[in-house]
Formats: sequence, C-alpha cells, structure tokens
Amino acid sequence: SATPALTPLMLDEASGKLVVWDGQKAGSAVGILVLPLEGTETVLTYYKSGTFATEAIRWPESVDEHKKANAFAGSALSHAALP
Repeated sequence: SATPALTPLMLDEASGKLVVWDGQKAGSAVGILVLPLEGTETVLTYYKSGTFATEAIRWPESVDEHKKANAFAGSALSHAALP
C-alpha cells in the first residue's frame, strides 16, 4: 500500500536507508515525507527541517502524545498544534 505524504521517517540501522518511523523511540524520526510513495520509487523527497502542524503529520497509530512531542528531538524538525 502507498505511504502517504507527511509520514515521519527514520534511518534504518541495517541498510542506512530512510524508512517509515516505527514510533518506538522518541528522537529517532529524522524526516517527513513530501510526496506519497507507491513502493516502486528509487528515490524519495523528504523534509529535513521546518515546523509542521501536529494534526497534519501521519503518525503511526501506536504513538502516544509523549513520543509525538519528542519524535524529532535533536533534528531541525518540529511540530505544533494548530491554534
């Protein structure tokens, strides 16, 4: 199935490639997908800096508020709730 735009990404330790953030460890998300992926692409486009609306990010279902708050700790990405 397609990976939607605005999905958080992390580095896979084994392959060194960007993959969908698994939501397991705060601070391990390092990017946000720009365009949706079908799975056949050889490259992807992602944001590595900027501030995003928390509600717009396509979080993994299992992620609680604490992991969301700290998902991008140590990176140039941040998010905030819409007013």
